[in-house]
Amino acid sequence: MILDNSRSLETSIRAGDLAAAIDLLRSGADANRRGPEGLTPLMIASSLGQPQMVELLLTAGADVLAVEPRMGAMAIHKAAQSGNADVTGLLLDHGSFIDQQSPVLGNTPLMDAVLHKHQDVVRLLLERGARTPIRNHWHQTALELAHDDGLDAIASLIEARNDTDAAQIRALTLIAAITAGDIGDVQQRIASGARVNERVPVVGAADDDYTPLGIAAREGRADIVRVLLDAGADPRRVIGLMKGTPVHEASYFGHADVLQALTEISGRAGAPAIELDAQGPYNGLTALHDAVWHGHLEAARALVGSGARLDLTTHAGLTPRELAHLYGYDDLAEFLAEAEQK
Repeated sequence: MILDNSRSLETSIRAGDLAAAIDLLRSGADANRRGPEGLTPLMIASSLGQPQMVELLLTAGADVLAVEPRMGAMAIHKAAQSGNADVTGLLLDHGSFIDQQSPVLGNTPLMDAVLHKHQDVVRLLLERGARTPIRNHWHQTALELAHDDGLDAIASLIEARNDTDAAQIRALTLIAAITAGDIGDVQQRIASGARVNERVPVVGAADDDYTPLGIAAREGRADIVRVLLDAGADPRRVIGLMKGTPVHEASYFGHADVLQALTEISGRAGAPAIELDAQGPYNGLTALHDAVWHGHLEAARALVGSGARLDLTTHAGLTPRELAHLYGYDDLAEFLAEAEQK
């Protein structure tokens, strides 16, 4: 019975019959059952630009991240191709990845919207933060696709977004001072009201979504780290596309002095406690794993001395000591083995 309901659900979607779709879902139709082409009901409704149907399916538990098996597209790609900005927005609101590239073509939703000449969807995606420098498997950006097809209005939208991004980057004077390593300028910028917890916009560059503290930690500037912490920089803020912390950054690059500066703040009255054992969502690495990964013994010592856990495992199931053995870091493995015995 569920099989028949599911097939009827696809028929109802293609007919735009919302009432029938509601009845079928209530009676057990599977909101994620694929049809013969490998498309889910959500992909079909997105392709047809049906916002009410899409909202119904999402409410019924449709998987917004499902991938169709032939080209690797998701519902967000189908929505971009349909030209319906409301559907595209709904999918983004429910967790679609705005810059998801289809594995066969390398197209993002923005590229699909450009290719299908849908200016309103292009505008929405740009407003919601779609990155413009990404290239597909033909090494084309969305802007190049627009120029190639003579889509002047769409190209103008993308160019305006690029200009806005560039202006935002130029306005980050505190970030520029930190990158230059000029502690005097850093102090002056803070005194002039620069926001110590500001973020670099996500534009497709190496510093995307970093904070000033994250950049100072990455660059090994313990002196600047202390200045930022004294000015109220929050060491717990997640940074960068890997969604790590300043502690991860300092550990990855082996800056033991920065780690000392970061951990000192936890002992201050009223200061935030840093999340020393936070695990990155991409690979499950803690800061201690990051230090071990690149053979940074002194950074590992600093972390263990501050109480970093030794038993947490990566998504591959490895403790820091096991990771040290994997990469042949005998000194680190010995140190960690001794620490585990204490």
